[in-house]
Amino acid sequence: MEKFSLKDYLVEPDNKIAKRVIYKNDNVLAFVLNIAPGESLPDHTHFDSTLFIQVIKGNAVIHADENEKKVKKGDLTKIEGQEVLSIDNIGNEILELYVTISPNPPSEKYSKDADI
Repeated sequence: MEKFSLKDYLVEPDNKIAKRVIYKNDNVLAFVLNIAPGESLPDHTHFDSTLFIQVIKGNAVIHADENEKKVKKGDLTKIEGQEVLSIDNIGNEILELYVTISPNPPSEKYSKDADI
């Protein structure tokens, strides 16, 4: 058993987005996305994986293909990897999202911390 504290992965982005990886193996990737106010995670896909996105703090619009959902603290959204995904922070505070991707995407570049 391992215990993690989400507060260890909540950071203020230096630019637009700060991604902090919590855990990764071949089966799952878990991380926190910290998105600055007014910023967006651009369109992308996740191959054959399934994503779960939970809002820790803030308000957002999640776009998946032709669908659009407003989400707030506590909301949980499932996205299929083939869907084109983007996320807009529509609030006045940092948007904090807990994300899991299963299985972990094949490229190692998705499994690293990032500052965009």
